Amino acid sequence: MRSGELHFAPFKIIRGKDVNVLVGMQGEMVKINQNREILDTVSIPFPSPLMDAVIIDDYFVGVWLDREFRQARMATLPLDVTWSDGASRESLRTSINSTEEEIVPANSLWHRVLDSEPMKLGVCNGNLVFATISGIYMIDLEANEIWRGLLPRWPEISGISSYDGIVSLSEFHGGLAIWSKGGGVSVLDPANGLEIYSRVIDFGDSVSDVIYSKEGGWFVMLHEGSFCMMDKIEGDTSTFKTNGPVLDAECNDGSWNWTGWRHDGTLVDSSIRIANRDNVGVSIFNGRMVLGNDGSWSQFLC
Repeated sequence: MRSGELHFAPFKIIRGKDVNVLVGMQGEMVKINQNREILDTVSIPFPSPLMDAVIIDDYFVGVWLDREFRQARMATLPLDVTWSDGASRESLRTSINSTEEEIVPANSLWHRVLDSEPMKLGVCNGNLVFATISGIYMIDLEANEIWRGLLPRWPEISGISSYDGIVSLSEFHGGLAIWSKGGGVSVLDPANGLEIYSRVIDFGDSVSDVIYSKEGGWFVMLHEGSFCMMDKIEGDTSTFKTNGPVLDAECNDGSWNWTGWRHDGTLVDSSIRIANRDNVGVSIFNGRMVLGNDGSWSQFLC
């Protein structure tokens, strides 16, 4: 895949073992390999933006959220088939108040209409976990429910409803970590969804995303141009200022590389190095390449 060959605005890269999926802002999807080579044609399986997605084994699981039409769909697509375009946006519009056949994501093995607005997807014990405004759920790859539970509540921040919004579902050795926008952290037992640990961390800013690495610990992205590091979920935090918001990060051999708003950065042994870039880095890929918001690939600059 050569720089500039992507003809849509990228949203993020959903990482898999051999096959990755590059997702666009308007629901475009295309598979790429670890060398960034395009494996298939660009398709739009459902005429709405993808809110979030994960890859589990050989399956892509996504959630499409259309705020205008108040529609949310979850579906699983196999990675080993050629994806095709789904219905048009006009077809979705006319189907909402119609008795005709329901519009579903193309190529899906199964799909579900979500009654509550989704917030985040994750993977735990090889199963899918997802949070909506009404609860947290674990299902298997055939959409069979394993457990469901209430959203965590943190009294210290419950007065600001947006702060309860879930921004990350991360599996780690201690369980399933649920992170909120306001710094609330809850750890659930993956076997039954029961809470086993909870705390609120005052980051001095709202949380946009959290990435966990066994070698690198917790990388907490903050909205206003900084990030925090934590070795343990119950431990202390270390804050680092950046040149702008961080949008994606990867841990390689214990060191963190990231990209974001007109800069790239690296953290090695508590020391950071930052380099300015001309565009906005949307995703960092395999540690050394960055996908920009203009659809081009470029070398990681640090």
